[in-house]
Amino acid sequence: MPDAKVLVTDDEEDIREVVADRLTHWGYEVAEAVDGIECLERLETFAADLLVLDLRMPRMDGLTVLRTLRERGSLVPVLILSASSERNIAEDTMAQGAAAYMLKPFDPEALRTTVAELLAGENA
Repeated sequence: MPDAKVLVTDDEEDIREVVADRLTHWGYEVAEAVDGIECLERLETFAADLLVLDLRMPRMDGLTVLRTLRERGSLVPVLILSASSERNIAEDTMAQGAAAYMLKPFDPEALRTTVAELLAGENA
């Protein structure tokens, strides 16, 4: 679903830029944020159709962002990208309302497929 808006939030600049560049290349409109607080601020002016969200960040982590969004009634799909492969973390994020969980480093084609599925309303 090119032309969809995706907000990429990650405190690691290299990861954030790689994800944003790929998404832009695939035809999505992309905005970036460096942490959870900036993510929530960006959402006030950028009507994202999907969030790609790192789990561990300074100031406000991804799980707190996810909980905040759900408490506010936001149903925007959230794809969690994390370096943590701990089973309970993936399960916890899904229980909190994440639509998908992907490990870093990620396969670009898997990212492309997951993003397209989430934007189409499919569970990844």
